[in-house]
Amino acid sequence: MAEDARQQLIMADSAKRQVNYWCPGCHAPVRLKHGTVMVAHFAHQANEACDTFSEGETAEHLLGKQQLAAWFAAAGYTVQIEARLPEIHQRPDVLVRLGEGQPLALEFQCSRIALEQLTQRTQGYRDHGYRVLWLLGSPYQHRLRTNSNALKFLQYYATWGCFLCYWLTRENGIKLLSNLMTIDGEPLSYQHEQWSAKQISVLTLLAHRPVKLAEIQVPDHFRQYQQRLLLGRLSHQAGIVSLQTACYQQGGTLAQLPSWVFITVAKIPILKTTYLNWYLAIFLALRGASRRLGQQELRLVILKTLQPRLAIRPCLRSARHLKQTLVDTVISELITAAVIVPQAAGWQLQASQLAWRKG
Repeated sequence: MAEDARQQLIMADSAKRQVNYWCPGCHAPVRLKHGTVMVAHFAHQANEACDTFSEGETAEHLLGKQQLAAWFAAAGYTVQIEARLPEIHQRPDVLVRLGEGQPLALEFQCSRIALEQLTQRTQGYRDHGYRVLWLLGSPYQHRLRTNSNALKFLQYYATWGCFLCYWLTRENGIKLLSNLMTIDGEPLSYQHEQWSAKQISVLTLLAHRPVKLAEIQVPDHFRQYQQRLLLGRLSHQAGIVSLQTACYQQGGTLAQLPSWVFITVAKIPILKTTYLNWYLAIFLALRGASRRLGQQELRLVILKTLQPRLAIRPCLRSARHLKQTLVDTVISELITAAVIVPQAAGWQLQASQLAWRKG
């Protein structure tokens, strides 16, 4: 791709030999090369130094940027490929803006990226007033598992829940995995939808509301079976040893934990541990707490156990909201399981629900 005299991006295979073109990155003149052996492309003039735009990128990355730019432009957005953002020393793959709205940086990730670098780049955009959307390329389009590298790109949108976006250059389209959820010992669950750029516009996609599937829930009469099954599936993991040790130190075993410690409803995948690990920590913390806790005291106890177990998810804008939602859910579950009983000034903890099960 190169810019013409009107600063419009032109693909090499549709460029004309007699026309002047410039590099979209450094703005130096480039020449069109279109022979019978090599694929049509633009090249810098001799001795021109440009290390800021497209050179060294994969064909997938180059094509994906062009497709995304065209898709957003068709929806009425102003579009810039590799726009210079000197205040943060970054160049988003594509920078788009609708009217006077907040600019959106599109990053089409087709190579491995360290978590630290992902965090730095994402926060850099946000600190300077840019929204950012990460779209994943082929290295991340393998089967999604609970430990997949793709999960570090987890994002949140109110109508989609926790989601991941993939850009498919072969199909010139987008794949959306929405409402990502996890339940200990089971594969990740999510809703999978895919469209070509011709099938759906950007604005239509943003207004799309996936029909949320029913919650994955373990029936009560299978609860004990599920507990045994879960412990069996986790038994080969190193982390299970530390959980068993924590139980031994408190005079019990994993098998003697009360039923409410084993989750039966799928949760959002934002922990770096199993949910059993977190709920065990809540159980042990409440065993050592005062029998009466104020409203805020209980929340702080739960938050204290949650914080060290959170995975680093730098692309989640709503991480604080999701944490509070998890805490609210735990409190609701504790009420249902009669672990806590409402009192005028807070909660009364029930010793019977904080005891080890016999047998």
